[in-house]
Amino acid sequence: MSPRTAEEVARKTAVVLPAAGTVTVIPRDNLRIHTYEAPETAVFVNSHILETEDRLIVVDTQLLRPHAEEFRRYADSLSKPIDRVIITHSHPDHWFGCEYFRDVPIHALAEVADGITGGGEAMIQAYAPIFGDAITETVTAPEHVIRPGTGTVDGVRLVYEKVDGGEAGVNLVIELPDQRVLLAQDMVYNRVHVFLQQKEMGPWLAHLRRYLEGEYDFVLSGHGLPANMQALADMVGYLETAETALAESNDVESLKKHLVGKYPLYRGDYILDISGRYLYGGE
Repeated sequence: MSPRTAEEVARKTAVVLPAAGTVTVIPRDNLRIHTYEAPETAVFVNSHILETEDRLIVVDTQLLRPHAEEFRRYADSLSKPIDRVIITHSHPDHWFGCEYFRDVPIHALAEVADGITGGGEAMIQAYAPIFGDAITETVTAPEHVIRPGTGTVDGVRLVYEKVDGGEAGVNLVIELPDQRVLLAQDMVYNRVHVFLQQKEMGPWLAHLRRYLEGEYDFVLSGHGLPANMQALADMVGYLETAETALAESNDVESLKKHLVGKYPLYRGDYILDISGRYLYGGE
């Protein structure tokens, strides 16, 4: 890879955007999992590649153009055809980069596709003042519908679950049962502060506790590096703390005092500032 430098990006937008993400590779039976984590500027968001014997499955496509472009170059460097892109939910940090995958079938749950089609333009307009032309200018929406259940791609079983009441309202969670992998995306943040837009954590916590009853060697989160089942337990603890903090807080400063105080080593505390706009209003 030869990612653009921050100086090259800065000439096109007022925001200095580090182009280099972090790639982690996990070898499993009949599968290699590549995780691309964006830098802090793009909220440590993850995209994944499931590399089978003959093809690639891409899961989520990044927020900012420098990272989406670099991620696509990395996928191409694996020298296998991309079978499909899967978008797990409608938050822009997971689908803005689809413009770099327009030559590939893009799949999502029907509710996720509808959310992108109906709300995508408003999301672009909301982010454009912040990131300029470092974000997409057009909506690239999924055209293929994923239905909950089991599918197989190049001999690899994928179990698709529609999860309601999580971080994005509707999230797609993918289990790879033969490889003992849970691709949880934004149902789990690994040592990164969590985007919160609701005060009721019950449904989200119920899903996580159910996953804790499983047996996974790897848990892939939407933000933060790949981990094991400890990430599920840590996420339960974080949301339980958040539920208490939200009940005792009337503004984002108080919320941050609770959560940053309890989790001082977690990255991305500015994500709580973003959460505050949804929880308490204001800019």
